[in-house]
Amino acid sequence: MDLIKGNEKVLVVESEFNNLNTGNFVRLTWTRNVQEKEVLPVDHALIVVSSDSGETDTLKKENDDNNNFDGYYFSDRLKCEPNRTYTLKIDVDGRMYEATATTPRPPKIDSLRLGFVKYEIGKSDGVMPFIYFREPSAEKNYYMGKLCPDGYFSRRNPCPVMTWYANRAVLLLDDKYLAGYVNGININLPDDPKRKYIPSLFGDYLAILYSITPESYEYFQSLMEALKSDGGVYSPSPANHPTNIKSKHKVVGFFHVASLDSFPFFAPLR
Repeated sequence: MDLIKGNEKVLVVESEFNNLNTGNFVRLTWTRNVQEKEVLPVDHALIVVSSDSGETDTLKKENDDNNNFDGYYFSDRLKCEPNRTYTLKIDVDGRMYEATATTPRPPKIDSLRLGFVKYEIGKSDGVMPFIYFREPSAEKNYYMGKLCPDGYFSRRNPCPVMTWYANRAVLLLDDKYLAGYVNGININLPDDPKRKYIPSLFGDYLAILYSITPESYEYFQSLMEALKSDGGVYSPSPANHPTNIKSKHKVVGFFHVASLDSFPFFAPLR
């Protein structure tokens, strides 16, 4: 995004609303100057999410003793359903922001198979969870695959909203490259798009398959491309990432509405 000038503040919106209705949230922060290290949360916003069926929820700010959830607002009443259109409205000291998104059809993971890769001495063997699912050929779909530990914290989405576990790389899929039946695809990816080394797994996990909107696909694709860039001559030119949030004020981020299916599995120690 464009560099901040002086004391200019730009709102950053992170969010996810899904059909499981677990941990639906919006996180608001301000951008900061390059030399600043601390996250600048927005803790006094009014956030309302409504559906085309007339359902409305005013999100509540999360509070904890360690300030881990500064800037996080959670929905306790909204029931996110497929094929419903949802509208996000944010008011920060009179600055208005608005976004609209429609929840896609839920995907379905049929099964999961574990495979293993042997690394060189000093690195643990990698566990490869391969998911299998049917891809409807009569409709256009975009998917996102994700891997999360299972059984952590109450605010799961279905991943923990906080902690490094939520920052693993994601798999983005356009169905034009998929067969009618996806016969196994690995979703344990490197934690950095520029790396080839896949972290080892041990314990209980969730393999997650999201069905996402075309706009979400474009947004996450742009973020992945930016992370892959090394700043060299052949890297893409820097550019602001797409957003579905409208305002007369500068804003970055995305109102992310998705349907998902999860498949629990246990990764044994190798």
